[in-house]
Amino acid sequence: MISYTYEEKMSVSEALMQLYEIVTLLRGDGGCPWDREQTPKETALNLIEESYEFLDATEDADIKEELGDVLLNAMMLLEMHQENESIDGISALNGVCEKLIRRHPHVFGDIEVQDSAEVLDVWNAIKVEVEGKSDSAEDLFNRIPGSMGPLEQAYKIQKKLAKVGFDWPAVDGVVEKVLEELDEVREAYSDNGSGEDLELEIGDLLFAVVNLSRFLGYDPSYALHRANQKVKKRFNGVYTMSQERSIPLNPDHLDEMEALWQEMKEREGESNGEK
Repeated sequence: MISYTYEEKMSVSEALMQLYEIVTLLRGDGGCPWDREQTPKETALNLIEESYEFLDATEDADIKEELGDVLLNAMMLLEMHQENESIDGISALNGVCEKLIRRHPHVFGDIEVQDSAEVLDVWNAIKVEVEGKSDSAEDLFNRIPGSMGPLEQAYKIQKKLAKVGFDWPAVDGVVEKVLEELDEVREAYSDNGSGEDLELEIGDLLFAVVNLSRFLGYDPSYALHRANQKVKKRFNGVYTMSQERSIPLNPDHLDEMEALWQEMKEREGESNGEK
């Protein structure tokens, strides 16, 4: 058993140090077996999950716990790399601090910028000219992480294409491309093509929809996340009403389920002040 007394801290620095101290105790001898078994990969994935929970909590004005969970996983990653002699967590902290100062000469130096667009121009110029982080001569997308999810990769690929000018001049063309890809999915399906052909056409459709989201200024992953949350909330309402009205949830009662679904949509509209 580890003897430890929690103290409420009054400053960010003290609170962060207490969190880091607790994490080191959990990972150390006599700590928690589960925490000691966690790997950087598992913790990074947990960080992604907690970040989405933080986004949800932001919408509900209840962010304190989820922000703490995000910081916990970040601290856990830091401690894991402190334990690894080949990867120094302190050097990582020093490196990011140095990078932030280097990439903000308009704040910490004498460079002048007029707006956020010029800030990004300065930022990107420093990455290439000072840090040598240029695109590969053979691969324009070499800086997109291969471990990134396909949806996020599509978004990054499209942003990269737009950055070099390979983009639609107006949103109408993007919408037409979505409709074109949808027609190709229908054609592949109706022609009884191979499964691989249909799968590829569905992929093209998804890529086009992601591009539409990007063009309109929305992150496609978060847009899909919000849609998932909406469907879960709405169908949980359907599930509750089906139990109250003794309506089985099965294909034989599809019409009743559809009616409940529409009723939930109307209730949501009323709660949001819609008519």
